[in-house]
Amino acid sequence: MVDFKKLYTIFVEEAMERIADLENGLLELEQSPQDKELLNTIFRAAHTIKGSSGTIGLTDIARFTHTMEEVLDAMRHDTLVADKEVISLFLEATDLIKEMVECVASESVFDISRCSALMTRMEALREGGAGSSAILPDVPGDAAAPAGCPAQERSYLIKFIPGPDLFRRGIDPSILIDELRGLGIVAHIKAYTDAVPPLSELDPEDLYVRWDIHFKSSAAEADIRKVFEFVEEGSDIRITPLTAREAEFPFLGQMLVREGAVKPEDVENALKSQKKLGEILVEKGKITPTDLERVVEQQNHKKTESLKSSISSTIRVDLRKLDHLINIVGEMVIIHSMFQQALQDIPAAGNGAPGGNGDPGQAGSLVPALQELEVLFSQLHRVGREIQESTMSLRMLPVGEVFHRFTRLVRELSVSKNKQIELAISGEETELDKGVLEKITDPLVHLIRNAIDHGIETPEERAAAGKTPKGSIHLSAFQMGDAVFIEVADDGKGLSREKILKKAHAMGLVTDPAAAREMTDEQICSMIFLPGFSTADKVSDVSGRGVGMDVVKRNIEELNGRVLIHTKPGEGTTISVKLPLTLAIIDGLIVQIGGEPFVIPISLVVESLRPGRDDVKTLTERGEVVAVRGDYLPLIRLDRLLGITSRQERPWEAIVIITAYEGKRYGLLVDELAGQQQIVLKNLGTATPRIKDIAGGTILGNGRVALVLDVPGIIEISREISRELSRR
Repeated sequence: MVDFKKLYTIFVEEAMERIADLENGLLELEQSPQDKELLNTIFRAAHTIKGSSGTIGLTDIARFTHTMEEVLDAMRHDTLVADKEVISLFLEATDLIKEMVECVASESVFDISRCSALMTRMEALREGGAGSSAILPDVPGDAAAPAGCPAQERSYLIKFIPGPDLFRRGIDPSILIDELRGLGIVAHIKAYTDAVPPLSELDPEDLYVRWDIHFKSSAAEADIRKVFEFVEEGSDIRITPLTAREAEFPFLGQMLVREGAVKPEDVENALKSQKKLGEILVEKGKITPTDLERVVEQQNHKKTESLKSSISSTIRVDLRKLDHLINIVGEMVIIHSMFQQALQDIPAAGNGAPGGNGDPGQAGSLVPALQELEVLFSQLHRVGREIQESTMSLRMLPVGEVFHRFTRLVRELSVSKNKQIELAISGEETELDKGVLEKITDPLVHLIRNAIDHGIETPEERAAAGKTPKGSIHLSAFQMGDAVFIEVADDGKGLSREKILKKAHAMGLVTDPAAAREMTDEQICSMIFLPGFSTADKVSDVSGRGVGMDVVKRNIEELNGRVLIHTKPGEGTTISVKLPLTLAIIDGLIVQIGGEPFVIPISLVVESLRPGRDDVKTLTERGEVVAVRGDYLPLIRLDRLLGITSRQERPWEAIVIITAYEGKRYGLLVDELAGQQQIVLKNLGTATPRIKDIAGGTILGNGRVALVLDVPGIIEISREISRELSRR
């Protein structure tokens, strides 16, 4: 019994990868329309989706991708060029394929009638009929039929002798017949059952039947053979043409050109002038221009939002990584056996040894065995460390998987904003933990949308500023130490210090002009991450509500990351996101507060110190502060914030951990330091509500459970308390 649910799961995984190849390939083809190898890659992606969907009975997807494949084939034969309109058409088709595959994944039904209009446009494009926008002039030779002229229908006899294991491979032969019907007319089928064995010898999983199929089609023989491409292995397929070509039935446009009534370019221009569905409905009064604009905005929003769920829930692992892990596990098994043998070899003697008689001489004989155990333990520790690193590497994925999906976003938003923007990508091979990669997509969407909407100027504004009409966004990634940096850099107008301060003043965030003048650029720029803060003159469908950058900051901080801004008026803005390599294991500083252990991520620690008695003061407007090399830093007493009683009330008898957040430094007061170690960070589970000052929990080397502090959350709480006290 074929497990179709399992086959569908495999299909969805593979199809989503091929869809990504399709989309990325199409966007690259738009920039390099003459790249034949790129076109072949796109063709193979469509062909794979068609073949794999057809073999498991997903005929709608197979039929739709077959239509797409035929147009791509026309491009491979130079009868079509990949201009902007053709690429847009294919991108629409890719979106529909993605929706169909998502319906397979969710076991829901896709309305195939939604594909009809697009299939008609693609067929017209291939045949040079209605909707065509990129017809090349006729070229001499048999292979290049005149545009607008359909190929001749021919009859074929197809002898299909399938391999006996076709059922076991999950392939239903009737699907191939259905796919043939997508190419022409299946006039007659004759099944031969002479190979069916007696019932006692029959294997129900084997296929014993062969078929003769009389088929009529205008498709080329090579296209008909492609239907059987995925079953060729182990099968015998013979396709024989039966009749001569029939008369041609050219399209109207072709006939008019042949009779000299019009020129080919007249037909092409007429086809280009065809109105879009929305324009027709507005003209007929069925919808208003506002309705059309609203729906188009919703459509654009849906496309950009789809990026957020674009990461697969599974990982395709490099076989070399898996082999390495298996080798290490094998080594561990060997050491484990050696360890067991060493334990058995320990003489039953010595103080406390089972069965020992307490003889000091026998106790001395334990020394070599214990030394051997120590060596084995050291080897076990090394192997354990290698297994940890190797296992973590399985979760690492290249950021290019996410980066290339933004090419489509930039393309479409540029068009909607009437801007010319080029996206450059570098460092796509940089690897990041899958968990981090899943959560970075949303912030990057907001950063890129903001760069397009607010950062980069219109061509006219750029020309007036002495810039090239086309702006650029550079999306890059690189690893430095135990962190990965992702940067979004644009060459737009940059952030305006005055505009941000003006908005901050209007919101009551900065009321003292003198204090505003003393603020650094970093402090001012960091205000754009505040909830509801926006310097946009108007709200658009892309940005301007002051929520996008807030989401960026919140999501990055949840990843124990940081966001840095570098901007220069007139030259552009670079937003740099610093991320940990992995979320699962971090280096932690263990501190004691009230006898309880807590962990502070090392990445958030600047330094630790014990202040002098005169370094701690209480200022009227700033509360308790600690002096560190001439600067007064806010002092946060963690015991009071966590609601526990500390053992060191006096700061000069305790320890201050210095941390930095949003360009400012803070002092966290703890009783004492208890060491540093790598910890496995665990969340507190769904039954526990999110606590703003706690990032999770872990088990220390001594077996005790410790909470991991959320430093940004602690600082936010401290700020809220300070603001509340100042209002009293």
